[in-house]
Amino acid sequence: MKNNLLIVGATSGIMIACLESFINKKYKIFATYSNKKNLSIIPDNIKKRQNIKFIKLNLMQDDKKILNILKKNKIKADVIINAVGGSFGIKDYPYSLDSWNKSLNLNILKHILINNFFLRRMLNKKFGRILFFSTQAVDDAGTSITYSASKAFLENYVKKSSILFGKHNILINCIKTSIIAAKNNNWYKGTVDKPNKVKQFVKKYLAVERIGKAEDLVDFINLVISSKNKFMNGSIVRIDGGIK
Repeated sequence: MKNNLLIVGATSGIMIACLESFINKKYKIFATYSNKKNLSIIPDNIKKRQNIKFIKLNLMQDDKKILNILKKNKIKADVIINAVGGSFGIKDYPYSLDSWNKSLNLNILKHILINNFFLRRMLNKKFGRILFFSTQAVDDAGTSITYSASKAFLENYVKKSSILFGKHNILINCIKTSIIAAKNNNWYKGTVDKPNKVKQFVKKYLAVERIGKAEDLVDFINLVISSKNKFMNGSIVRIDGGIK
């Protein structure tokens, strides 16, 4: 039986790498993008597949508009990957409330809104898999307060919500990454523009002494969102090459 997979933020480098494997599995895929520029990043061979539908969805819209888009497109979700995130107010010390609101909305609150919309279906089906992404920034004093705090909120949400829904076979987990060079992100651009500087940085901070690739995450993501995962729940799993 096909499960319905919703990817919120399908145009990130990590998700593009995952899409290559998702489309060959038993999923009906709903993949969101925020604008045409981001959609253009998706390879044509993926766009043409029959089992995937791309939907424009900007998480900075108000709640009502987001829910209307979900309803209008008749999206169903048994599995949700929450892959949208971002940082605001890095140069905005002492950080305006607007920066706090944007960071919290983009990194966690809008994801909770969307997940809640589909939880009733998961409860009725007695099956659900929800995946989030966090970052080493939670533990790094040098990053934006608004960003790291919103990701800390996310991690605690994963732990607490997994307790509420685990008995219903709805398993909620989070992958915590560090330095990943995925298509079009800053680390990827760094490997092209300043390869020696990136190599020195990675050698200093990562035990594996190489930069991470999107492909390093794909197999684990496939496992944790599948029915083969029967016991991992509420986990914040570090896939970061070993922070020194």
